[in-house]
Amino acid sequence: MMRDDDPEIIGPEIIGQAIRWHVRQAEMDDEAWSGFVAWLEQHPAHARAYDRIAATDRLLVAPESVAAPANDDRPVRRRWLFPVGGAMAAAIALALALPMIRQPAAQTYLVKTEPGQRRTVRLAGGSSIDLSGATRLRLDRSDPRFASLEAGEALFTIRHDAAHPFTVRSGDLTIRDLGTVFNLMRSGARLDVQLSEGSALFEPGPQAVRLQPGDGLVVREDLRRITKARIPVESIGAWRSGLLRFQDDRLPAVTEAIRRAYGTIVVLEGDLPTRSFTGSVRFVGAADRDIPHLAAVIGVQWRRQGDQWILAPRSFRQL
Repeated sequence: MMRDDDPEIIGPEIIGQAIRWHVRQAEMDDEAWSGFVAWLEQHPAHARAYDRIAATDRLLVAPESVAAPANDDRPVRRRWLFPVGGAMAAAIALALALPMIRQPAAQTYLVKTEPGQRRTVRLAGGSSIDLSGATRLRLDRSDPRFASLEAGEALFTIRHDAAHPFTVRSGDLTIRDLGTVFNLMRSGARLDVQLSEGSALFEPGPQAVRLQPGDGLVVREDLRRITKARIPVESIGAWRSGLLRFQDDRLPAVTEAIRRAYGTIVVLEGDLPTRSFTGSVRFVGAADRDIPHLAAVIGVQWRRQGDQWILAPRSFRQL
């Protein structure tokens, strides 16, 4: 007779699925919880595999690592209202407790670039992420299908896996790939999302926004505002070849993009910080060529002051 933990019953694929469900617990919404329960019900081996992974996690996490609830008075969310029994009940009860268990700190690690530096990260399964300068990206060793963009800009080229979609978090926002090449730029409370290939879901769930090639979103978390736009597909991620495109962006956002991509510090004088710019500018990475070219495109004057480049209105006179 085969034991319950015989590899023929609980193979590596089921174990892998159990691990992925386990690491997602703290961030799952109602839709994901429904999917998790459905997965448990598909086969008795699923519940046994999940019990095994959860038990292993408890052994790895020291007792002092268990986090107390942030607010004992908050209402309890009832995620299911149907009878369960045996191993299924135990698995679901354990799942509801798992958000209080912290993952070992070593599971996540930071990949970052300095202004003017670029870097490509190769992920398991053939996916890759191109980082622009001044970018902070957090990855998870236990889940190669997850990333968190903390700041800066990155182009994600993701090989689609319907069973294990790739998820990117940035601030409180989520983007999930459906076989995708997409560009994200995070600056303070603003997140720019641009899709060049495939499709993706922004904020997966009942209110999800499905993106198709050429779709763009400008999200302001501080203002709780989303602006949609159409973007020329060929310009998405074109920063890798020196093309920076702006659509009604304030000039401080333009100079920040230049600092990020090339490390060049540009100072705005007069009323320039309040002005907006729409257009595409080709940069070569040499400030003595790029800044005069930018000044001509936006119609301002320029001068150099040490390591800084100064842009000012044509009629502006320094006091």
